[in-house]
Amino acid sequence: MKSLNYAHRGFSGAYPENTMIAFEKALEAGADGIELDVQLTSDEELVIFHDDTLDRLTNGSGYLIDHTLAELKQLSFKTEKKDVQIQTIPTLEEYLKWVSKTDLVTNIELKATSKEDRGLEKKVIETLATFDGMDQMLFSSFHEESLARIKQFSPNARTGLLVLGCREQDIQKAYEMEIDYLHPRGSDLNEVIIEHIHKMGLKINAWTINLESSIQEALAFGIDGIITDYPDRVDRMKNSEYVK
Repeated sequence: MKSLNYAHRGFSGAYPENTMIAFEKALEAGADGIELDVQLTSDEELVIFHDDTLDRLTNGSGYLIDHTLAELKQLSFKTEKKDVQIQTIPTLEEYLKWVSKTDLVTNIELKATSKEDRGLEKKVIETLATFDGMDQMLFSSFHEESLARIKQFSPNARTGLLVLGCREQDIQKAYEMEIDYLHPRGSDLNEVIIEHIHKMGLKINAWTINLESSIQEALAFGIDGIITDYPDRVDRMKNSEYVK
């Protein structure tokens, strides 16, 4: 089976990350799935946004958690592309209405700022319950507590543990918690580690693989998913002479 091509925050190598246009362009570029980030606003609405603060990506400032959805919707994303219409912060519901009309897999990274339960996971599962396609969803987090809460609210949900370094203790933790995927950095992997993880019964989605040489290596190693800012490159290489 070929590795799945996950667009990291959409087609973020060419468009403002985590925006509807980035998701739409990822689909056009041949992505099999979308990786995105979900967090809560001050009035407990679910929005798609990566950073804790608004400054890097938008014309706003301060912490996202300090703003209501209505306030956030007044902001626009920064972009140097002249042909891109103004993009606002999308809600999870907006995305789900769009993605439900496609065959895309969605990797929702739960952007919890701490291990504390603030209701993010429960709200996500409740929102997804109003849409078909739960089997097309995958939930990832650096916090195993967050993944445990997802399993509590949806026992059959697929989960992925995000890790730095891909240490043996991380692999064992994912195995013991019956997590489905390990999500390491692509630069932390080699053939031996990949074979070991697969023998443990875990799947691997690696991030953020952008260079053609790194994409070629990941395809050759047979990892389950490649998370990339450039889904067009992965799509081209999946269907080229690089893949035997």
